[in-house]
Amino acid sequence: MTRTKSTELAQTRYRIADLILEFNHPTGIALNHILFSFRDFQITTTDDKADIVIHISLDRAPATADMGLLRTDESIAWGDRFRFYEKEDTFITTIINDHATGTWYQYSSRNFEESTIYVPESSSTEQSAVITWMSMMIFGQASLLHDTIMIHASVVNHEGSGIAFLGKSGTGKSTHSRLWQTHIPNTVLLNDDNPAIRITAAGIFIYGTPWSGKTPCYKNERLPLKAFVRLQQAPANTFTLQPGLKGFIAVLPSCTAIRWNKDLFSGMNTILEKIVGEIPVGYLQCLPDAAAAQLCYSSIFGSK
Repeated sequence: MTRTKSTELAQTRYRIADLILEFNHPTGIALNHILFSFRDFQITTTDDKADIVIHISLDRAPATADMGLLRTDESIAWGDRFRFYEKEDTFITTIINDHATGTWYQYSSRNFEESTIYVPESSSTEQSAVITWMSMMIFGQASLLHDTIMIHASVVNHEGSGIAFLGKSGTGKSTHSRLWQTHIPNTVLLNDDNPAIRITAAGIFIYGTPWSGKTPCYKNERLPLKAFVRLQQAPANTFTLQPGLKGFIAVLPSCTAIRWNKDLFSGMNTILEKIVGEIPVGYLQCLPDAAAAQLCYSSIFGSK
């Protein structure tokens, strides 16, 4: 990217989980090009007020020696290049760039409804990776204000119903989704990493998003949520329903909310309590085989 002194700005908007995410950015940063996973979500209307706003700036970030309280320096995606601070009513995220020649800064309001991302010298590839990740983080927090939770899950669409497979990294969520696609007719993938769930007047829906991990599956679709299934590797296949509190506990670790904002974290718990009050939660101990997918399917939909 060639840095320019131009202050001319553009606005690019996306509708994700029926929420409007608005970017205000220099014209030299072509978001519709670098954010390729967002393309199916882009909208042109400016009539509706944005729910979440992200400003992208080429200016120097207002960083000081005192960045506030370091909340965490742990990140699977960025390793030791990542820091997350809390300073008064602002959350600050920093990521050292690829060649350690500059630092990305993200300044977010306390509820993440408005953020500014300060871009260092960087390639379009790095811009794509960092802005995609930062916007996911922002959306995951700000969407909680709208009865929406982002979860870490692999989701399939079976005949118009969404089934979300949960579990720790390496448990086999993506594998189980592929087993359904292979052995359960009329099943396709909706999202393989970060779908969103929203409570609406018409029911509880699960949405595809621009964030799908390593699997390029960026579908701007929503489905009625049929069930959660928490997976655990085991020497035999068993399926057990998890009612009430057990269901809540089974889904909670997969939900996105930072615990340092007590209001957002409490709101997430309230939303999740409503969701699991309506949506069944199953616990599948399983092998990575067709029989596991068949058992899971029959336990959710019944035998045909």
